[in-house]
Amino acid sequence: MAEIVGCMAMSHAPQLLAPPDRWSELPTRIKGPFHPKPGIEAELTPEAMAANAARCNTAIAALRDRLAEWAPDTVVILGDDQEENILFDNMPPFTIFIEDEVDATVKFRYFGEKETDQMTRYRVNAPLANELITGLMDIGFDPAWSRETRYHAGLGHAFGRVLKFLIPDSGPAIVPVMVNTYYPPAPSAKRCFDFGQALGRIITDSPNAGRVVVIGSGGLSHTKIDEQLDQDFIAALKSLDVDYLAGMPADVLTTGTSEIRCWIAVAGAAGSGGTMVDYVPCYRNADGVGCAMGFAYWDRKAA
Repeated sequence: MAEIVGCMAMSHAPQLLAPPDRWSELPTRIKGPFHPKPGIEAELTPEAMAANAARCNTAIAALRDRLAEWAPDTVVILGDDQEENILFDNMPPFTIFIEDEVDATVKFRYFGEKETDQMTRYRVNAPLANELITGLMDIGFDPAWSRETRYHAGLGHAFGRVLKFLIPDSGPAIVPVMVNTYYPPAPSAKRCFDFGQALGRIITDSPNAGRVVVIGSGGLSHTKIDEQLDQDFIAALKSLDVDYLAGMPADVLTTGTSEIRCWIAVAGAAGSGGTMVDYVPCYRNADGVGCAMGFAYWDRKAA
């Protein structure tokens, strides 16, 4: 039988790939009105931005080391897709990739880079991926599946960035699970939590998985940072406050902040409270735009 040896979640915003002295050049993406927090100027000095970038890099290294210690055979990764492979002609809430291998791109192209120069090929645990499809249907979910990527660079940035950070040289097989967090109508927070619970049950009953780590990609609040929202969410994550996690309203989980849905699903799969490695609100302009970076792990699935 399989074992979930641990779970993780981390941000994937472009600031993690850009030098902090160029954060202000990244796109704003949203329109005002803006109401930045008092004293935001202190967050925008070169020294403050460099310190925040260093904290993020330290947290990523800690997650990478923990993942190496867990030595998984398979990594199940949940991330959003922003018009890369899931388009408006058909927008399922959950899509699982089931072919034997797949490319994924870091997709950092803000300063003239090409996403096709940032691709890595990964083995896919296709037997587990197919088992997840049939198992989910047996218990009341109807996930979509895919054997091909539409996007010319493979899986989108939510997958490519986190995999590159945590598994830089490829390694364990993966199972990519695309969650429509971004485009309403999107699955509710409760549906995401229940989906994660279902994934956890199917994985632990599987003869095809071995040692498994489940990873959520994205979040926390952005493009406009909401530190109070993040702190409330983190408190619920640490204590596994299911009422709070499953009750987060759709009008809060919008734009980039919507990626918190992937964290909620991982909390469901973990079945216990998580541990925050760090929380770093990385502002990039005086309007309060940026990404609140979060890095968390769960040691193992609760019995």
